[in-house]
Amino acid sequence: MGNRFRIASTSSRASSEYLPESWYKNIRMNQRPFPKPPPANPLPLETWLRCVDRAESGREAFFRGRDMEFDVFRRAANRLLAGRTGGGTMLFQGAPGAGKTALMAECMEAVRRHSTPEDPWAAVSIMPETLQSSVDVMLLLVEAVNTECGRLAKRASGAIAGKLAGILDLGRKLYGELSERGLGIAGTPVGGKPEANRDANLLSERVFRNAAPLLDNLRLVVLIDEAQNIPVESTTRGVLDCLHNPPGGIPLVTAFFGLNDSQDVLRQCGLSRFADERLVNLESLSADDAASAIRDVFDSYGFMGTPEHPAAWVDSLAGLSQGWPQHINSVSVAAGCIIQNNGGQIAAERLDEAMAAAEEFKNEYYAGRLAASSRPPWVYRELALAAEANDGVLTYDELRQFTAEESMDEFLANTLHAGLLTPACNIPGHYKFPIPALGDYLRTLPVEPPFQT
Repeated sequence: MGNRFRIASTSSRASSEYLPESWYKNIRMNQRPFPKPPPANPLPLETWLRCVDRAESGREAFFRGRDMEFDVFRRAANRLLAGRTGGGTMLFQGAPGAGKTALMAECMEAVRRHSTPEDPWAAVSIMPETLQSSVDVMLLLVEAVNTECGRLAKRASGAIAGKLAGILDLGRKLYGELSERGLGIAGTPVGGKPEANRDANLLSERVFRNAAPLLDNLRLVVLIDEAQNIPVESTTRGVLDCLHNPPGGIPLVTAFFGLNDSQDVLRQCGLSRFADERLVNLESLSADDAASAIRDVFDSYGFMGTPEHPAAWVDSLAGLSQGWPQHINSVSVAAGCIIQNNGGQIAAERLDEAMAAAEEFKNEYYAGRLAASSRPPWVYRELALAAEANDGVLTYDELRQFTAEESMDEFLANTLHAGLLTPACNIPGHYKFPIPALGDYLRTLPVEPPFQT
């Protein structure tokens, strides 16, 4: 059995017939293609100290944990590697600061590292608003194929280099047709927005099938961040259907990353059910993972002190973070500023100062969550008090008490979107605060319900 990819001249078929036998053997022996990539190089200290928000720094140098979540992606990629297409769509959702974008960056890097001239892959990042147009989505897919083939061609020789060159020629031609003329299959116009009565699903399928001769040559991983912002439109439904079940067995799998209301948005767009273990709610990291990330910060930037002092700082900061990725970064930055001002030296007497600065960062984050909510602060204080009396969990009916029944769905969607609540894992219709410290913060708010007669 030769190399997997080819320049297709007919509609795409399931790619398993091009998979080398060695890959089947690896999968049968439980070997693990797509390992987690090594951490990114740390930013310069002065730059990192200004990056309180993890989203500011690109790929996360101190990304730790998320082994279970990454394994969901790895299994989906291996499923595609084995030639199984369709239905492998993933959703990773969580409150702001849960590390969704950081996890997505790790998945993209894993694809890039796995891609070789003999087994080419491409990771494609697509903004949610782009999903309204099948042509715009296809332009991004074709562009990604062209870019990856150009990158791999520099490393290839002989027949493989010739095949990559052929794919690149085909990709450039298709890109030109889509971008310049906006023409699809059989002369059907697909540029711009279709008329309201046009069959959006059929139109999207035609665009994808037209590109199948190119897309069949690589395996594609499509990643959509901020999935909660996907427009709920008929054209979007057609595109998402093609990404979920690619026409003609195009070797493609899709992963969505978004806030806690993303599942509801995707449901409105026609993705009502995910395969087993493909829906992941991002929660806090373990204490060990939090401590590991903070310890690596100290090591990377050469923060020095007596042996017991770094350990005390790491343990205290990890505990304060409660394993929340945004907090891990902010408490590390707060401590880093104190240590840098002390000549890079860790001193026991400065720990309280660092903890106070870190606590301030945390409270700013919680205040931001409240500012994004639709109800006055006293409502969330009452929710936190009710959760405390119920093992931290609130039911849908309990939430209903804090809003008019007719606006309950709107209230719940906004509260999930703001990151003040998150679905309780494996308990439908139950919710909790994503971080215990958030509940503590809300319970201490100096607000009271309005006087009721």
